[in-house]
Amino acid sequence: MMTRALLDGLDVDAYERVVILSPHLDDAALSCGGLLHALQGVSTLVVTLCSGNPPALMAADGTIKAPSRRGHVSPRIRRREDIAAMRSIRAEFVHLSFPDAIYRRSQAGKLIYRNERERWVAPRADDSIYIEELHQLLRRICLDLGSILLVSPMGIGDHVDHQITARVALRLAQAGASLLFYEDFPYVADPASGRGDADGPAQALARLRLAPAERFIVPVDVEGKMRLLGHYASQVPVLFGSDEQMRSAILAHQHGGAPCEFYWRAKPLNVPV
Repeated sequence: MMTRALLDGLDVDAYERVVILSPHLDDAALSCGGLLHALQGVSTLVVTLCSGNPPALMAADGTIKAPSRRGHVSPRIRRREDIAAMRSIRAEFVHLSFPDAIYRRSQAGKLIYRNERERWVAPRADDSIYIEELHQLLRRICLDLGSILLVSPMGIGDHVDHQITARVALRLAQAGASLLFYEDFPYVADPASGRGDADGPAQALARLRLAPAERFIVPVDVEGKMRLLGHYASQVPVLFGSDEQMRSAILAHQHGGAPCEFYWRAKPLNVPV
C-alpha cells in the first residue's frame, strides 16, 4: 500500500476544525503528538472522553466515599498533567466527565470491568448506556462545529475504551464527519502491551468491519514529542519504564528510516478502493 505524507495531501482549509478523540488523558499526545505539533496554528480540539472522577459510593454507614483502584493514579492528577501538556503546544482541549472503564459500574452498582485483564475485551452489555450517552454528547460537540476532520483511535491493543471511541467515531462519520484513524501508541509499537499479542492496524480495522484504504505518515520531532510526553509523569513509568525506553519506542516506529506517526483512512470490508 502506498504511504503518503498526511499534511502534503490534507487541505486543512477545507475543515473548520480538526477534532482529535482521546480515550484517556494521554492518548492524543502519545499517538498524535507529532500531528499536534504540526497543526499549531490550525483550529484543533482534543476531546478526552474518560477523564472524570470515579462515581462516588455510599458506605454501609451512609457516608459517601470516592473509590480508587489499586495501582491507578487519581484522575485529578492526570487532568493536571494533560492541561500542562496541551497548553505547552497551545492546543484547545475538553475533558469530558465520563469515568475510565476501570471505574464504570452497572446499574446494579457492580464494576463492569473487574480487573486489569477485563480491560482488553469487547464492550460489555452493561456499558451500553455509557456508549449511547457518549455518542449523543460527541454528536453535539463535533457535528455542531461545521465541517470537521475527526481523528480517532482505531483500537490497536484492544483496550475497551479505545474500541468504544472508534465505534462512536464511525457513527459520527456516518452522520457527516470526515474520519481518519490513528494508530494507538504504544500498543502498536510494543507486542507485549495491550492484550499482548502484537495487534496491528489490519486486525483493529477488521474488528470494526473495515479494511485499510489509505495510509499516511506524519514525521515526528523526537525531542519535541519527548517534551510533550514528559508532562505525563504518572504514566511514563507505567507505559515505558523510563524516559530512555520511551525515546527508544518513539525512534523505533519508523517509515523510510525516520520516526513517524501513522494515520489511516478505511473502507467497508470487501469494497474496492
